[in-house]
Amino acid sequence: MGEKVLVVDDDPGFVRYLRLILQQAGYRATTASDGILGLLAVERERPALVVTDLQMPNMDGLELLTRLQQGWPALPVILISVQGDVATAVEAVRRGAVNYLVKPVAPAVLLAATANAIEAGSRRVPVETAGRTREIVGKSPAIVRVRELIALASRSDVNVVITGETGTGKELVSRAIHRLSHIAGGPFVAHNCALTPPEMFDSEFFGHRRGAFTGADRDRAGLLREAHGGVLFLDELECLPLVHQAKLLRVLDDGEIRPVGSDRSRPVSVRYIAATNRSPAELLASGELREDLYYRLRGFQIDLPLLRERREDIALLAEHFLEDRNAKVTPRALAALEDCAWPGNVRQLRNVLLSAAAVAGGPSIDERHLDLSVASSRSPRVTPAPPLAPERTIVMLEDMERETIARALEAHGGNLTRAAQALGIHRSTLRRKLRGG
Repeated sequence: MGEKVLVVDDDPGFVRYLRLILQQAGYRATTASDGILGLLAVERERPALVVTDLQMPNMDGLELLTRLQQGWPALPVILISVQGDVATAVEAVRRGAVNYLVKPVAPAVLLAATANAIEAGSRRVPVETAGRTREIVGKSPAIVRVRELIALASRSDVNVVITGETGTGKELVSRAIHRLSHIAGGPFVAHNCALTPPEMFDSEFFGHRRGAFTGADRDRAGLLREAHGGVLFLDELECLPLVHQAKLLRVLDDGEIRPVGSDRSRPVSVRYIAATNRSPAELLASGELREDLYYRLRGFQIDLPLLRERREDIALLAEHFLEDRNAKVTPRALAALEDCAWPGNVRQLRNVLLSAAAVAGGPSIDERHLDLSVASSRSPRVTPAPPLAPERTIVMLEDMERETIARALEAHGGNLTRAAQALGIHRSTLRRKLRGG
């Protein structure tokens, strides 16, 4: 190691604590007591990383970050905040900081963040790489913005929350972030939280030792160890019970896990990308998602648009999905596709197109080859009517969704798994909607 790290903070005790941890790990740590002195130290010392507090006299951490971005744009900066300043720290990440940490900072968390930030600083990914996310197809303003956010998120080391209905491409976006990041060589581990039996959470996430419980006939690493040095993608985050959310938060804060049946903890360095198909505001209000966990995960938030909100992308998506089939849709087929509601979004469009290619058996896909029974209701392009009252609009959308689900169940003989596949949604999501959730 031997890289130089500048610590900027007006708390002498905390500065000594950080400097001791960094020096014991082999870094050369220098210090400054406020932002102005920090700028002078950067000019003089040329560190590989700046670790700065947010609240300081004379010049706070945000202003210091801004000045460093102007003068030394390749220099990585980590912000440290108290719990109440997390929202400000998140904003700092949007302005260019590579990470933020919450006081008190565990040694394992500090050292993992330091190593990752220095590595990120040597391989900063320019925003222009937004154009290289070829798998994120479309030209609509909404999807162009998504590509920009992917590029920004890939430049830092912070956690990410992705929101969007089922089928909008949340895992695709998370993989693009990982692929463009400085830890692209590390693992990408995907897990759907809805599939974790509550009694198996500790074993699933933290691993276990052989003999730890009945049936544990061998050691298991667990998701967090499998994702060490890379990304853990947590889909349907809200399905984790609150007690398990608290355990996950503890790992984020401490950077350590203890496998079931083990008497010692192990360090883990993981970037978390969490996804939900519901509104975080709704989940927080209902108490299904811990606020502290949400803000620790939400370094970036990327909200994915519905397919019916970007119909101008359907032609490009069709071309993309059919490229390997050497097939194209006719103008009539394209018009039919653009007139559908697509409750299952892009995933459902892909399923319909691949099925149509198999039915057509040739290079041309016409309207008669498309099974749109669960992709409608049709929405003809007519002159818009005066807007309805919000409550009436909600009722109409709920009626349309219920009708679409009923048709899917009828078409598949009541089989939930096949109906969910046809709708392009998870079986657990379909079950929740049938319960009225």
